[in-house]
Amino acid sequence: MPQNFDAIIIGAGVMGASIAFHLAERGLKVVILERKVTASGATGHSSGLVRMHYDLAAESELTFASYKNYFNNWKERVGGECGFIKTGFLQIAKREHEDKLRGNVANQQRIGINTSVISADDVKKLVPDFITDQFDFAAYEPDSGYADATLTTNSFIEAAKRNSATLIQNCEVTAIHTSGGAVKGVSTTKGEFAAPTVISAAGAWAKHVAKLADVDIPLETWTHDVAFLHRPPSLGKIPAVIDDTINCYFRPEGSALILAAGEDESLRGEAPDAEDQTPTPTFVEKLIDSMVRRIPKIEESGLHSIHVGRDGITPDQRAIYSAAGPDGFYLACGLSGTGFKTSPAAGASLVELILDGKPKTVDITPFRFSRFAEGKLLEGEYGYGHIWK
Repeated sequence: MPQNFDAIIIGAGVMGASIAFHLAERGLKVVILERKVTASGATGHSSGLVRMHYDLAAESELTFASYKNYFNNWKERVGGECGFIKTGFLQIAKREHEDKLRGNVANQQRIGINTSVISADDVKKLVPDFITDQFDFAAYEPDSGYADATLTTNSFIEAAKRNSATLIQNCEVTAIHTSGGAVKGVSTTKGEFAAPTVISAAGAWAKHVAKLADVDIPLETWTHDVAFLHRPPSLGKIPAVIDDTINCYFRPEGSALILAAGEDESLRGEAPDAEDQTPTPTFVEKLIDSMVRRIPKIEESGLHSIHVGRDGITPDQRAIYSAAGPDGFYLACGLSGTGFKTSPAAGASLVELILDGKPKTVDITPFRFSRFAEGKLLEGEYGYGHIWK
């Protein structure tokens, strides 16, 4: 006999954990099915940035709601720890994108985000160790920073379990059952589970899981290298930074390391369970060459370690939060490497869509699955182009 639940969540990364938390908070009997262990996919390799600068207002709304309602008061709202550290955040723009930078900051200010356009001279005053002659302006968010994606996930899950949610690890979903055009449950390597609602938050596995429900997602895997560099002893404080002029991003990692990654050379189309987790051959060399253009003291640094993460990426590099296919089947996937910082508000909004018929926290209808068939891919109001080249 199957075990009966109100909702089944496939995937125990940060998005699945957020959804479980919000469903359980509403009193539903929830089970999370994870093919390996919590945060073992993209979440465990997340860079953990908590920033609100996007060229799509809907994404800024999700990140602002996540910051304001969750990361900024995590212990009171969720319980446990998320590891949020406020470092400030800079979005450094190419000179030809000044108008777009200003347009995006104006959009974000209308939402209520504490952000402003500052000059390269202002950046130099904030971070004396930066070279600032390659750009004229940046967006600055003093309230932003980074958090620990694994702590965040575990906090969500522990809070969900306090509201009677169940987590089953090392449990792979092998079939999704439907009848009369609606989902009824799933088969797994650990038995049968029945529920009228099934939500796929399966990360790099999301295309495979959706096919079990006869849903075809335009999704491919995206593999991303991230380095941890030893912090040069003479380097002063640095904020979290996305730097379009050198095509990389970086942030502090505690007091001894710097996390850094490039925005190009990511691999596409590998199998979700591909065993090859080695970085691309030129990754470190190109990254260091880029970083020293902004922080010359990086030449005094050295490589601590590298990790390789894998997520699902959509054609417009934006997430899918939506009903799809049979009644009761929902997608929270295609996060395209940017899902961590949105996960609290995205999970809340999807649960509102499922239970109330309409999202209230943030309007997530722009992220509907049907946009691909409609030919209405998401584009930033003041677009910088694709994040991942």
